[in-house]
Amino acid sequence: MTGLPTETDVIVVGAGVAGLSAASALRARGVEVVVLEAADHTGGRCVTDVTAVSQPFDKGASWLHSAQINPLARIGERMDVKFHKSPWVWQWVHAGGRALNHAEVEDYNTYQDTMWDVINQAGATQKDCAVASVLPDSPWRETAKHFVEQMQGGDADAVSIHDVAQYSDAEGDWLVAGGLGAFVQSLFADVPVHLACPVSKIDTSGPGVKAVTPKGTVSARGLVLTVSTGVLAAETISFTPALPVSKLQAVENLPMGLLNKIALDFDPSWTKAHQGQIADYHTSGDAYCTTIFGFYDTSVAVSFVAGRFADQLEEEGSGAATEFCLQGLSAVFGNDVRKHIRKTAETAWRSNPLTLGSYSYASPGGAKARRVLAEPVDNKLFFAGEATASDAYATVHGAFKSGQRAAREVLVQRDELEL
Repeated sequence: MTGLPTETDVIVVGAGVAGLSAASALRARGVEVVVLEAADHTGGRCVTDVTAVSQPFDKGASWLHSAQINPLARIGERMDVKFHKSPWVWQWVHAGGRALNHAEVEDYNTYQDTMWDVINQAGATQKDCAVASVLPDSPWRETAKHFVEQMQGGDADAVSIHDVAQYSDAEGDWLVAGGLGAFVQSLFADVPVHLACPVSKIDTSGPGVKAVTPKGTVSARGLVLTVSTGVLAAETISFTPALPVSKLQAVENLPMGLLNKIALDFDPSWTKAHQGQIADYHTSGDAYCTTIFGFYDTSVAVSFVAGRFADQLEEEGSGAATEFCLQGLSAVFGNDVRKHIRKTAETAWRSNPLTLGSYSYASPGGAKARRVLAEPVDNKLFFAGEATASDAYATVHGAFKSGQRAAREVLVQRDELEL
């Protein structure tokens, strides 16, 4: 990569999916773009680790959700990418100190579907409130509700029902062979990126916009900003003039949730679980994890902890989340299960200063904040990222679509200036 230029047409801050998508779309229209990325890699929260365990481990996003309507799934199909499309269902649930029997687990599966139906219906018809307040009664309610935080990043008592209802769900949650992070990097391999180049200040006070970095200042006619709401809330980047109050309120209403992942590399000789099966473990309160077996039809499983409990475990230090999940597996399969696990790896997204969490959720009353966050400022500062995707937040395709939308806004403004 050559040195940092001092001028360009458009600056893109962040080389995650949103930033790469925006940059790719702009470059296709002949716009000169400079992409600035604070990390030492592209892909943002899509990152595949091929050394941690015996199979690719997506430390961030794993799935192409809602594959039926997912533009990245269509792109992957055209590229002949191999997808793993099999669904998962709960096979084991250990809650309140005991293992549920087969009939109870079947009822638990049914309740999970019912729970989401009720949340969506309430979100479409009722005044906004926290998800927890509309959950249907069931013996499994206090355990099943913790799957909300796995999907939303925030706990059921903190997430807006209106935000859940505005998400456009469709059939299909597909894993990408080789890892989703690797797929993203290959998809945008032709987009030049200045790595290890964090932006500390964005100045829109003049006729254009300037981005200040340790490697120099870049001036442009417009800037696409794709950093997380966690980074915006932490004021890692200063703005001159300050962002509008409406933007700041939107950021406050869209806090970063947390989903941490624990890769479990089983010896292939262990055959008590296989692809398509899920085990839930819930002791009391927020202490809950989900383990999904057979990633890529292999012996690698991945456990998930989310919400407040994930924060608690991350604060306890490296290995705490892994140990809780191992306790869960021991409760389900017996203590001998530990000796069949060859390697483990865990994430700590709250501690990552470039994200400060995993993905955004809307607080009750804050679902409209996604649209506010997406609105340009002075036709010079444009916003993209999963947090701005009202119908596909917390997803890779939501980030991708937001980058495409931001690119269109930039192009419209450029065309108007040139008339």
